[in-house]
Amino acid sequence: MQIKRAIPLAALAVLLAACSRKPRPPQDLSVTFFNVGQADATLIRTPENETIVVDTGHNGQIAELLRKEGIASIDLVVLSNAHADHTGGLTAILDSFPVHEIWYSGLDYTREQRAVIERAERYEAVTAGAQKRFAKLTLDVLHPESLPLRPRDSSVNNHSLVLKAAYPAAHYLFPGDCEEECWESLFRFHRSDLAADVLKAAYHGAETGTSLNVLASVRPKTLVISCGRGNEFGQPSPVVLDLAGQRGARVLRTDEQGTIRCLGTACQPGR
Repeated sequence: MQIKRAIPLAALAVLLAACSRKPRPPQDLSVTFFNVGQADATLIRTPENETIVVDTGHNGQIAELLRKEGIASIDLVVLSNAHADHTGGLTAILDSFPVHEIWYSGLDYTREQRAVIERAERYEAVTAGAQKRFAKLTLDVLHPESLPLRPRDSSVNNHSLVLKAAYPAAHYLFPGDCEEECWESLFRFHRSDLAADVLKAAYHGAETGTSLNVLASVRPKTLVISCGRGNEFGQPSPVVLDLAGQRGARVLRTDEQGTIRCLGTACQPGR
């Protein structure tokens, strides 16, 4: 009897040891743009093992993707806007991981969405000027300017929370679904803060989200476009692809190349 019992106990010990191992932190700032179809979901990890999720895709797929990355807890979730393709996976994340804090714009969210957000340990509606420092990573909110916005600003996309992530020698800009009014505000108040090595194309590569002025101001080496294959919106726009080529920016697309993985400023299609 003792021999028969020893086998499952040994197997259990191996399983528990495997589950207890923490994922090895990256050697540089790691940014993973997940392939989640016509949606946005990005994982930021630092060598100090700090974990930030920017948008959650449109369903619970994000939780499984994070588990495959070895994520055990999340320091911060940032929701760029209230649309389902940015918030749809939040419930699954909260069901699967401890989430220490959520940032969101505070605009356009329904009572039901707010109830989900309030499940986190901390949550805050943030505006331009909000900042969070980790060991070497600094996150700055550049938009929206204030709550509430001017009455003419009625678009959920133009209420997007725009996030700048700065790490030594690596800068990323996450503009959500920022369109023309949103960019006008950014040019007016934060043009000098927009420069980034990697730009996540606003609004899945729509022409209204990435103009020549945007590319001239951000000056990205890499433009990452998160969109679904054959989507009904025709994104990314051929105009955006042409403008990126004119500016010498490398374009990587989740609809054609799957998940995009960046280490420092070096980005490549992942698995």
